[in-house]
Amino acid sequence: MKSAHYYIFGVGSGPDDLHYIGWTQKSLSEEKEQIFSNLADSSSHDIARWVKEALYCDKISIFEIETAPSMEDAKDSVMFWCQYYHSLGLDVVAVHC
Repeated sequence: MKSAHYYIFGVGSGPDDLHYIGWTQKSLSEEKEQIFSNLADSSSHDIARWVKEALYCDKISIFEIETAPSMEDAKDSVMFWCQYYHSLGLDVVAVHC
């Protein structure tokens, strides 16, 4: 039986810029445009505005942080990485972060 993998990812506008951390069950190569679309339509107006502007300027990137074996582990991982990047002084947005 094949085990599920959840991908924890970051979205930013360059190598030293991170705005959002999230997770998905599909690989980032399969899901990238859908992730950007979902974030642009987000009820979090700050992240939606940032994503729309970054897409318009073609200054948006997505990268894999790690994988997790379950949804619960993925959620925990997002929380960990969000807190970690906050401790470094970055203003990172994530669900329940």
